[in-house]
Amino acid sequence: MNMTKKTVAALAAVLFAGSAAMAVNNQFWLKQTIEGQIVEEGVWSPLRVKSEIEEKFDESRIVDQETLIQLGWKLNPYLSVYLGDRWVYERSKGKGKMRAEQRPTFDVYVTFPEFATLKFDFRSRFEYRDKHGSDAYMRYRERLRLRTSWSVTDFKISPYAFEEMFFSDKTDTDRADLFDRSRAQIGLSFRPVPSLKNLSCNIYYMVQHDMTNHSSTWTPTNVYGLECTWKF
Repeated sequence: MNMTKKTVAALAAVLFAGSAAMAVNNQFWLKQTIEGQIVEEGVWSPLRVKSEIEEKFDESRIVDQETLIQLGWKLNPYLSVYLGDRWVYERSKGKGKMRAEQRPTFDVYVTFPEFATLKFDFRSRFEYRDKHGSDAYMRYRERLRLRTSWSVTDFKISPYAFEEMFFSDKTDTDRADLFDRSRAQIGLSFRPVPSLKNLSCNIYYMVQHDMTNHSSTWTPTNVYGLECTWKF
């Protein structure tokens, strides 16, 4: 194992430090994404469009369904911005009826130049959460992701990992920008059909920790997921 692979292994170990506690909650997430350029040439060529549909299941039923539509602008090879809206139907604490929520979003993506086969990117997401029956508030999400340029076999298998932190500015808490969720994910990206270069998938394992407003206890959830993306 060369030094680069040792570095990635060490980063992955640090990323999941403290996340090995057994979670009583287990979920499976499935996401389908379509994204690409609207116009290939001209003044509108930096314009991007993205559509996501995601379903989340616990051990017995669907607990969350989300649809996201975004328009993006690639300012340069290292900086992009996206504006969109997410429609969410979610069961409160995984129980009861599905509650509706509209969630306008604004994303800023920063991609760093590749270094020693390592690729870092950072996403800052601003969400305005307007859940039916609750007061609206802002939530901020910060994600740092590590990928590589490794490409194993014709299926282009390559590992990645990320850590994401959530901060909620709720009106019913005495602390602004409350840190109330974290996600640590590790997975493999691959091309399921080598001849279809526009289709890629991620298979992953993630630990999500949540903290409610009135408790200092973090609740872990094991998440097993599959994401499929078609780029045009």
